[in-house]
Amino acid sequence: MTRRRASILDIRGLSADERLTARALQGLVNRNGPVLFLKTGFWNWEPADQFWPDYLGREKGFDFEELPDLESACSRFRTAFRGSVVWDPDLPATRWAAVTLAGIRNLLPLPAGSEAARRMAPAVYLAGRFETDLEALAWAVDEILPQCDKRCVLHVEEAWSGPSVDAVDLCVAQRGFVFGVELKPGADSRNMELFHEVLTALPAGGYVYGWGEPEESYAQAVGFHDCIVMCAEAPNLSFWAELPAERRRWRRRSRRRVRSLERRHYIALCMSEGDSPKMAVSVQGGAWLDPARGRLPINWGMNPLFIEEFPALAEFYWNTAGKNDCFVGGASGAGYTLPDKLPNPDPWMRRTGKLFRTAGMGSTEAWMHFSRPVYERYAKLSRLKSFCFPCGPYGVTLLNGGRSVAFFRGNSGLNYFDSRGTPDSLASAIRRHCSIRTKPSFTAPLLVPDDRRSGSSCGGWSPSLLAETAGLLGDEYCFVGIDEMAELAIRAVRSGRTPDCFSSGYNEWDGYRASGRN
Repeated sequence: MTRRRASILDIRGLSADERLTARALQGLVNRNGPVLFLKTGFWNWEPADQFWPDYLGREKGFDFEELPDLESACSRFRTAFRGSVVWDPDLPATRWAAVTLAGIRNLLPLPAGSEAARRMAPAVYLAGRFETDLEALAWAVDEILPQCDKRCVLHVEEAWSGPSVDAVDLCVAQRGFVFGVELKPGADSRNMELFHEVLTALPAGGYVYGWGEPEESYAQAVGFHDCIVMCAEAPNLSFWAELPAERRRWRRRSRRRVRSLERRHYIALCMSEGDSPKMAVSVQGGAWLDPARGRLPINWGMNPLFIEEFPALAEFYWNTAGKNDCFVGGASGAGYTLPDKLPNPDPWMRRTGKLFRTAGMGSTEAWMHFSRPVYERYAKLSRLKSFCFPCGPYGVTLLNGGRSVAFFRGNSGLNYFDSRGTPDSLASAIRRHCSIRTKPSFTAPLLVPDDRRSGSSCGGWSPSLLAETAGLLGDEYCFVGIDEMAELAIRAVRSGRTPDCFSSGYNEWDGYRASGRN
């Protein structure tokens, strides 16, 4: 194995301004290959800071040198930037404009008044030029956006975990536009006007990294431009984007042949925040390393776009997955969007199908609401086997002439089930939910993956907890992969053994007991 040299910088103890400068430096440096990795203390699973360098050293031949501080990193990579761009600490919009200019002009972004800014003569000085954030953003849209590469933009949201700046390095590396606007109800309408003006510059299928609230209206606004939400929060993406995969074939061998259809409750456990790079870089919240992984089928959220955008990151999961590790798409398909809100959905639907076939995946979560004409066309163009909805009645309905199926969780209580729950509480919820169902029934609970042992993230479910849950349920419950469950559900509805939830007289909505059906 050919050894590679790279550097690690620990930014966990730095100020927010210093961390932003470090991320921008990382983006500039990693344009020429995976050279700089940051330890960030990322909230979704902090041990990833050490897991990935160990993995990269063992499997990819990296020898890492620890840099002592940000000043040393700037000195080591001094040829990556030509000077500085200085932002106004009182106006966040100038901070994002500075980061964008850093990417397109090879500059280091620094806050006005800092020691680093005083030492380095600025190429661009933004402090004192604008009176308001909206004025600064409007200037950036007019003057800087036309100079940017249009592959991606980064929208910064003040989330509960802080500003969604973790993907700054990727946007700097790709010379994308970085901005943040207030989208919440009551905000100045000029914010939304500028938001749409930015997205108008992107081609159909462009990536919008970062986040925005309220979630559904944000996703709808992005989709209005036929663009895709890539909700990162996710560090080191510029490193992963430059690291190639050795794997060339991505289709995996089938877990097992589809079993015979029985009078049982079929459960496909979906551990999914699969639209999000944050789960991939955090090793599924650490849950992927749980020693019980493989004891029962689990459907892990995975975005097949990662094969193109972050191939070595995807390769880790494909190489280490076992027969009971199944992959399910997150939040509608190849990236997060609302298919019923896209003005021109056909190209995205076809692209999703192609990517899923490359990845050997056949099913996806579907966000948010079901529209039969939209999903009939989606099933036809993508040839996906199943779609799992968080909304609507509980049950199943066939699509595309019975070749595909839609699953609905409805108000079952199993959609994003309590991340601090216990195996007993989850087993009780599954038992209660299934008690009014016609057998065979088909349910896809949605859970957030996490390794609670580390105590470093926000909670969720591990294979150990799910295996314990399964052990509390009897033989009438059967845990399966999502693609297998799709095949079984299609058989059950076609044969009349399970009702179509849109058929006349259907009465298995949650809260209504169907007497004599079980």
